[in-house]
Amino acid sequence: MASVFYTISSGIALWSFEQGIAKYKGLSQTPTPESIELLPPQSPPSTFRNRDIPPDSYSPPLFDINQSEQFNLYRLAIGDGINVIVQDFPEFNFGGNIDPEGQIRVPFLGKISLVGLTLDEVQTKVAYELGQRYLQEEPEVIAALNTPRPVRLTVLGEVSRPGYYFFAPGVTVNNVLLGAGGSSPRADLRSVIVRRRLVDGTQLEEKVDLYSPLVEGKSLPEFRLQGGDTIIVSKLEAGQKDYDQNLISQTNLAQPAIIVRVLVPNEGSGGLSIRNLRLPNGSTFLDAVANLPPTIPLLNKQEVTLLRFDPEQGKVVTQGLNAIQTVQGLDVTQYVTLKDQDVIVVSRTLLGKVFAAFRILTRPIRDIFSFTSFFLNLADRFDNN
Repeated sequence: MASVFYTISSGIALWSFEQGIAKYKGLSQTPTPESIELLPPQSPPSTFRNRDIPPDSYSPPLFDINQSEQFNLYRLAIGDGINVIVQDFPEFNFGGNIDPEGQIRVPFLGKISLVGLTLDEVQTKVAYELGQRYLQEEPEVIAALNTPRPVRLTVLGEVSRPGYYFFAPGVTVNNVLLGAGGSSPRADLRSVIVRRRLVDGTQLEEKVDLYSPLVEGKSLPEFRLQGGDTIIVSKLEAGQKDYDQNLISQTNLAQPAIIVRVLVPNEGSGGLSIRNLRLPNGSTFLDAVANLPPTIPLLNKQEVTLLRFDPEQGKVVTQGLNAIQTVQGLDVTQYVTLKDQDVIVVSRTLLGKVFAAFRILTRPIRDIFSFTSFFLNLADRFDNN
């Protein structure tokens, strides 16, 4: 009887076990596509309303501190250090730097992302999270920028040394130009473009005018640069007669020094010597005469010739100069302001050889780069002849 009961019990247990497996297998079956309910695609919240996004044909406006609201906002990024105080709840206070992932650790909340947010938006976000998860209502939150991140900038266009630069927080546009070696002689400081890309991909552009304040005796615009900005110095278009390049050359916005080449014939050998003069920007022909060594007898020559590439005319132009009259102050027309890459030819005979070399060029001189390259290789041309 006992054996019969054992057999029946074993059968019931085995039947229950198999039914359980069947039920488990039924739950683990792959669902059919009809049974899957897909969530609607979620897009991240935009930084601006649709009407605020600049269109593709957007032309950057002139910066106005009262109207350029988006450029006046400081947006957090990696490396920024902040302090956050939650009124009446000190256990939620936190501070620190935003890590390389763009996050910062908050008590009880864990890590939250703050990249691209303003300080006001940080306050709103922290208050909302605490009110939803731990407190009965949203607390008052105060966020402050403790240690701003270094300003990493890309500088392009008409500057002496384009490239990537790091500056201290609070750097101004004019100081950035100084750090990049100053504006080139071909720069148009009425149009310095500042380009900024936001987290959501929106690109902002503003145009800063550094020229008009100099002419009108006003202060420079208070433009706030941020890490990741790109600065593009526009090129001066030909025929801009109302733009005083000589004025700019005497300011600290231009490149601090220029290179002027002096071509002197070698007596007896028929060759030439090239002397490179490094002069302060804004120097005149008289400054070049004063900086030449006594071994170059410039004052013994009645006339020398200044060669310069004129971008407006697209060709090399010449001007006769008299060193003696310049030194004696007999002719004010001799006080010519020199430009970068100007060439002074001492001898008429040497000038004729230079013009002869111009005529045999396979490619005509059409820009300042080919003009400079020609004179850098001129000594080799004379030696080969």
